[in-house]
Amino acid sequence: MSLSQLENVLSVAPFAQVSVALRPRWRVTAGARYDYYTFEAIDRFLSDGNQSGQRIMHAASPKVGLVYSASDALNVYTNYATAYQTPVTVELSNRPPGQGGGFNQDLQPATLRTVEAGARGFLAASQLRYELVGYASTLQNAFVPFQRPDEQTYYVNAGESSRHGVEALLEWTPVARLKTRVAYTYQDFTFARFVTGGFDYAGKHEPGTPPHQLFVGGTYQTSFGLRSSAQFRWVDAYPVNNANTFSNWAYRVVDVRAGLDRKWKRVSLRPFVGIDNLFNERYNSSTTPNAVGSRFFEPAPDRAVYVGMTMGAGIF
Repeated sequence: MSLSQLENVLSVAPFAQVSVALRPRWRVTAGARYDYYTFEAIDRFLSDGNQSGQRIMHAASPKVGLVYSASDALNVYTNYATAYQTPVTVELSNRPPGQGGGFNQDLQPATLRTVEAGARGFLAASQLRYELVGYASTLQNAFVPFQRPDEQTYYVNAGESSRHGVEALLEWTPVARLKTRVAYTYQDFTFARFVTGGFDYAGKHEPGTPPHQLFVGGTYQTSFGLRSSAQFRWVDAYPVNNANTFSNWAYRVVDVRAGLDRKWKRVSLRPFVGIDNLFNERYNSSTTPNAVGSRFFEPAPDRAVYVGMTMGAGIF
């Protein structure tokens, strides 16, 4: 496909928000945003006809939230929010196979409605900060990527997707020089209504969305300037195509790093050394959903060792 076109985008997005204390421990926040976009394509490859065109997209997105301060160390909250997402120009310009220049007239904006509830707090005696939130969303016209034979990615809209999940975070500082962090994510992203190319994908999981993810990390700094950190990442297996017939396998990766803070006259020296993928895990760091020829997987490097130094001059 040959393409030469000038693309102009105009966007306006005014918003307003107000927060009111209903009672000493209750606060309500409400707001709205209005998005207006104009996309214009001026075709400069006219041998196949003039395919210049314009797309105008606009919508209002309200939201409202309520927070209850149970104590100085605990907040409980709930929110209802809507969101509006237009395609970017590359998503509009890359059209399905057999179509020329201009914009994809079939690709519509996505709209999201979400209800969430959660709590966040801090236990001073244990130096423990925590957050827990659950959400349920409905997404209309989600952008689903496909690849053309030339490996360019184009997008179609899924009719409706349900996206539910839980996110949890713990940050613990048992001693002043040691900080630890644990984060967990659960997500269930499923096509509720999606028919394209003669196939019905209702009930299938959205490709590229792992159901479980876990992160564990920590940093320690000594009194003489030695800094060290380690982190563990686990990502669950997830599908890479709409039919869920191919999956990226689960993987576990450990990274470590150490550095030393030193000063010489007016120069700060920070040598460091690190190892990514310490145990040489074989895994794919990213994937291309619905890739042509089942070329979904993008392998990550093997174990990698790096060293370096940062220097800075100043008055100490």
